[in-house]
Amino acid sequence: MAPAPARPGRPPRRLRHGAPVPPPGRGRGVASLRPLPRPPAAPGAPGDEPLGRPRRRAEGDGEPRAVREPAYSVLASRYDEAYAPWREVLSASRDELLRRFGIGTDHVLDAGCGSGWQSLELARRGSRVVAVDPVPYFVRALARKARRERLAVKAREGALPSLPLRASERFDLVLVTFDVLNHLPRKADLGPALASVARALAPGGHALLDLVTPAALASFADHHRVTFFGDGAVSAESGRYDAATGRGTLTRDWFLPARGRGARTGATHRRVREAYREIAWEKEEVREALRSAGLVTRLFADASGWLSIVPRGTRWILVARLGTRG
Repeated sequence: MAPAPARPGRPPRRLRHGAPVPPPGRGRGVASLRPLPRPPAAPGAPGDEPLGRPRRRAEGDGEPRAVREPAYSVLASRYDEAYAPWREVLSASRDELLRRFGIGTDHVLDAGCGSGWQSLELARRGSRVVAVDPVPYFVRALARKARRERLAVKAREGALPSLPLRASERFDLVLVTFDVLNHLPRKADLGPALASVARALAPGGHALLDLVTPAALASFADHHRVTFFGDGAVSAESGRYDAATGRGTLTRDWFLPARGRGARTGATHRRVREAYREIAWEKEEVREALRSAGLVTRLFADASGWLSIVPRGTRWILVARLGTRG
């Protein structure tokens, strides 16, 4: 999962541990953080580390201890708020690609649907959608929304490379967007994942995919950001990258308003940590996996030409068609 883009026109803020957190304005605010140098005259003085980078604290100093949770345990309920800028540009770009390549949307598979916003958008236009995600919260929440609006969306728990589909189910369009392939558990999973996509396509069907580039994952090492949410939650992101394995990790330290027992003990926030891991794929690896799966590439482009908030060289966007077998 790529870091959420900062809103344009909002200057970055530099924060220190121990400093009061500036209140957000209306809605959500984003602060981009960079490592701050330690003053040479005061080695070891508190307050030198950038917010979001954990450091040791003495017992009883008041900072909440981080509780590790599985990825998306906290983010899932705030996903649409965190990634609202992506929704705006990805929807328009998706629709333009569908028009340009003449892609049907009668029957759609949303593989790695997240909160299901694309599934809901397409279902409101008359598509029949199967939406799949490994996060139970997403699946339950999407099923409730679809029932409430009486939309033709079937939400199922599962993930690539093994999709929970019936043998007879075939789709005009398979969406594999927003880093889904980067989130595969192992390097060996790329080929099987794209083979699963190909098996799910009806004759003449298309897949729309995007991936974070190796250069973008390498930049995780310099990534620091604080995001303020409307419910009072604050997330501090930091990243790291292992060049030897081609894997990047984005860590979010959440500071959540204390409720219940925590509030009664005088705590204002509780701290939870989530980590999201991604794999970098080289362009030729992806091309070869598409060919091996029987998918014909119709577009393999830098996403900056389609997504206005994406810097050049950080994301690829792909359109592939199921090839003729035999």
